Amino acid sequence: MRPLTAQNEYLENFQQLLDQAGDERTSLQEYLNGQIDRLTHLTQKISQETFWQVFPEILGIDAKLNLLTELIVFDDFTNEELLRIVETDYLTYFKELCGYDLKTNPKPSMIFQVL
Repeated sequence: MRPLTAQNEYLENFQQLLDQAGDERTSLQEYLNGQIDRLTHLTQKISQETFWQVFPEILGIDAKLNLLTELIVFDDFTNEELLRIVETDYLTYFKELCGYDLKTNPKPSMIFQVL
């Protein structure tokens, strides 16, 4: 996978995965749109002064979008259950992705400072 260097490239990936999920998942478009709107707002206001407040929220949106697209393929979850899981588990997404147990305190890193 080549590095993503533009916001539209990054977001197109999530939109394509949602589109591939089928008609029963189209109601998740509203959630995706809300996350995209929030991400757009945050990236527009990020600056040297706001970085430490804004970046953790950007990481949170990234975690939510990745969780959504990972779970969307499982037919066992309704859309409501899927969103509930995303909204509760996104805070620990990067920690688990890096192989940490939920009880383990990770090393100090920006990647674990999710809001």
